[in-house]
Amino acid sequence: MSVEVTCGKCGERIANMKMLKPLKDVMNAHRGKCPSCGQKLSASEFSLDVQEK
Repeated sequence: MSVEVTCGKCGERIANMKMLKPLKDVMNAHRGKCPSCGQKLSASEFSLDVQEK
């Protein structure tokens, strides 16, 4: 199972993880902003979409 973290504003993939890790670790890797559009990332405002591939 893999997990994709995408920007809610532009839809750009921020991270692709094989195992879940804390959202703060993902955000820190990108200084708290989407690398594509600059949207501020928030650990308190996120949604989880699960899709079977």
